[in-house]
Amino acid sequence: GMNLIILKFFSLLCLLGFQWFTFRMLRHHLPPFILFMTMILTALSASILYYGSATYSEAFYMLLQAVFLYHFDKSFIRHDGTADLKKDWKKFALSAFLMLLLALTKNIGLIAIIAVAIYFALSRQWKAALIMGVLFTVFMLSFKVIKAGIWDVKEAQIANQGSTLMMRHPYDKSLGKEDAYGFLMRLASNSKVYLGHHFWRIYGMSPETNYMGNAFAAIVVIALLISGFLIFYKKNRFWLFLITFTGTGLGTTFLVLQTYWNQQERLIIIFTPLLLACLLFILHHLFTHQWEKLSAVFMVFLVIMFTANFIKTFKLIPDQVKIISKYMQGEKLYGFPEDWVNYPNMAKWTADNLPPDAFVGCRKPGMAFIYSGGKNFYGIWRVPSSDPEDLYMRLKNAGVTHVIVASLRTNPKDPNSPLINTVARYLSAINKAYPGKLTMVHKVGDDWPAYLYKLD
Repeated sequence: GMNLIILKFFSLLCLLGFQWFTFRMLRHHLPPFILFMTMILTALSASILYYGSATYSEAFYMLLQAVFLYHFDKSFIRHDGTADLKKDWKKFALSAFLMLLLALTKNIGLIAIIAVAIYFALSRQWKAALIMGVLFTVFMLSFKVIKAGIWDVKEAQIANQGSTLMMRHPYDKSLGKEDAYGFLMRLASNSKVYLGHHFWRIYGMSPETNYMGNAFAAIVVIALLISGFLIFYKKNRFWLFLITFTGTGLGTTFLVLQTYWNQQERLIIIFTPLLLACLLFILHHLFTHQWEKLSAVFMVFLVIMFTANFIKTFKLIPDQVKIISKYMQGEKLYGFPEDWVNYPNMAKWTADNLPPDAFVGCRKPGMAFIYSGGKNFYGIWRVPSSDPEDLYMRLKNAGVTHVIVASLRTNPKDPNSPLINTVARYLSAINKAYPGKLTMVHKVGDDWPAYLYKLD
């Protein structure tokens, strides 16, 4: 249903489940003290805790990911010998099904089958790689056939998003598609921002406003991952798999995401607990085998990291207690930035004031759906054409009668960050070609307002 408290509580349960399955997996592979530090740093991270009270899908995905990794480790890594289809067909089928759930929850979940194939190939288990690939493909095709048959789906979300990610700019199709050099620059730039800033910020080790990232910090992380991969390639199958899985997830994310989105930590939050576990284990191995005389340095680093993480989280508690108190009193938007207050208020206004047959287009239909109490909205995620007539007819053919133009900032914490202007550009093209087709009906807010236009 649309009960926000139930939705948020479900996210909390998912986050707790993620912690539990992650612990059950890592306890077989980490020394007790490193296991404790990994779990406590993750449990106390304000950035991760946020998703225990959010309506985003991150907490749910992290639970599914932890269940998959726990199952795969238990089924194919912890035991000796190679996988056999006749004996292990149930394990293969469950693994493929869990990977399907990951891919359906988030498009980045497709990296699971890639990482599994790489792991089996590195382990020279060619038959297992083939079996897993075939089963995953069968499950995915079966789902698509059933989905298309029941709901008459004409365009897959992954195809839609995939075409956007191939563009040089996510909201400006005129700049064309990215080339090979551009993808390499994306990889380098995103690595600098996400590994050199966001990862460390999630655990309290980087300033909140260092949006440009730190190249040295990113290089350290990458160097440690590569070192760990080379060290454990033949020595430890679990860490070979987890480093491969984490590296594949992060690398794919950095390769496909335009640098325009460099402010969103949630784009990598799902991989950061795994990255933390990998880095701490690699450092533990290095400081207990190669750098024994410097082991005190590692302990100091852990103390600093724990302290920074602890301070960041507990500084936020007073404000969060006030927000929760207001929330329980019915002020559902207390603590939101003003741009995000105006947007859901406009969504609610459309549900309360427009006729039942009105169909409203907007940039964030999921959030509008929730805060309007269950009203359906038409999603406008990109400007798919440079032809105003085509843009106009897309809305009319979909039955759109009204459109919300919000003033949502790409980073609500930064007043100078650019606005998400997809809908504004979409309507601007229509208005220039067809003056009079758009009429402003309502406005919510003075700073960062949300506008409602009627489409004739």
